[in-house]
Amino acid sequence: MKSFFTYFVMSIVMFVINFTIFNRSFNMQATPFLHEEQRVDSAMMMLKTTIPAYAIASIIVTVLFYFIAKKLKSI
Repeated sequence: MKSFFTYFVMSIVMFVINFTIFNRSFNMQATPFLHEEQRVDSAMMMLKTTIPAYAIASIIVTVLFYFIAKKLKSI
């Protein structure tokens, strides 16, 4: 149970870090050149595409870490 919690927290942290990096860079690069309506549209697109993509990516990386750690323990 302890390892499950550790990997769950690792997945959440990776998701937050990835999304923060993306959101900050997007705001610095694109936001000054967008009108308000375009900002709302891009925010909705981000909710539909970026958040699920980062959630899936963080889960995949966490599962890979789990299997690598399991294999290293058996060596």
